[in-house]
Amino acid sequence: MSAAQLRRELGPWDVLALMMGITIGAGVFAMPGRVAEYFPSFGWIAVVWVGAAAFALIGNLVYAELGARLPHTGGEYVYLHRAFGPLPAFLFGWSQLLVVRTNPVAALPLVFAEYASSLVRLEETERLMLAAALILMLGAVNYLGLRSGKGVQLVTSVLKVGGMVAFVAAAVLTLSEYGPNLASAHAPPQKLGPLGNTARALLLVVFAYVGWDRVGYLAGEMRRPERDLPRALVGGSILVAVLYLSMNFIYYAALPIGAISGSRVPAADVARLLWGQAGPVLVALLVMVSTLGATNGNIMASSRVYYTMARDGLFPGVFGRVHPRWQSPHVAIILHCGWALALLFAGRRVETLVGSFVFAALIFWGASTVALFRFRRREAAAPFLTPGYPLAPAVFLVAVAALVAATCYFSPRSAFTNLALMGSGLPFYWAWRKLSRDRAAA
Repeated sequence: MSAAQLRRELGPWDVLALMMGITIGAGVFAMPGRVAEYFPSFGWIAVVWVGAAAFALIGNLVYAELGARLPHTGGEYVYLHRAFGPLPAFLFGWSQLLVVRTNPVAALPLVFAEYASSLVRLEETERLMLAAALILMLGAVNYLGLRSGKGVQLVTSVLKVGGMVAFVAAAVLTLSEYGPNLASAHAPPQKLGPLGNTARALLLVVFAYVGWDRVGYLAGEMRRPERDLPRALVGGSILVAVLYLSMNFIYYAALPIGAISGSRVPAADVARLLWGQAGPVLVALLVMVSTLGATNGNIMASSRVYYTMARDGLFPGVFGRVHPRWQSPHVAIILHCGWALALLFAGRRVETLVGSFVFAALIFWGASTVALFRFRRREAAAPFLTPGYPLAPAVFLVAVAALVAATCYFSPRSAFTNLALMGSGLPFYWAWRKLSRDRAAA
């Protein structure tokens, strides 16, 4: 194994850019149209987005304490390994590779290609090739070291946040005549009952806020993780919530809910209304930058899980290698991007890709929250403590359990598929552990 080590190069702004960049992908630009299919008016929709923001804030607080307690490369893998042992930690890493983190790396470049197709006409095969090229390009950027990866992350995060602020500010200046749309109503096409509609909509909205769980993967490469990680998670979650709620306010102030319902590009619809044909072009560029940054952040963070697993002896040692020149976990990056490419060509559609990782992510959020309770019982002191403990993490755990139950009830096929994929790691774990013991005994 190479003697090279990962370097601590991430400062506070890099950590914040990572959190914002991973969280803000395509969700706020696409989900509002889907969410509007479940509710009759903007009031109900606002409650769901605010509720999801509160859920995300508590999740950020939980993960801020976990990251401050265990500021090591690998994030959730480290928390689960320390709290429950190697098997749950391995199944976490296995699930990350199989679906949870590689599916977004396949789906987001496809969103990028679809918006690029609105600027320059591309056939399906050309969109797939463009998405694959994006994965390869960002894989190469991160292969060349943390410095290049964090540079892309910082630039794209500044551009996307700046673009969203500019979108909201420009829209506010021209929205006086559209304000009454906030009071519009329609008959929602989805009829799962009040509980069913709310559960399905929450699942859509919550995952537009997701990003807190990946920032800690790079804690071992942060200069001051005990300080910078909690600040980035808490501050970033508040900034994301303000941006998301502002964007939704603009959507529903500009268009009646019936016009937004079912739209896959509500931001482009609003931009076209307010600024003519130039509007959708600007929105397409903004979404492309946003998905570019989210993909880069996912590659940069998620590859560290396989690296740490290999260092712990739970994965082939080759994935724990660090490039002697670039100080990157280059083999782990190749693995992550290679499997994402396979998923891209197997799934071929955004809906197919993003619908297959939700359930597993929920389970690991819950397990990580339980880990927090175990750490608190062992040792209360930490550089950062979750405010409102134990009530706040308990509420978060109950909410996670409710979302898991809702997925099982309303999407049983997806839940079963995720459980099967997670369980498929068991024979690999037992085989690898036996091989490791045999080598040690030889």
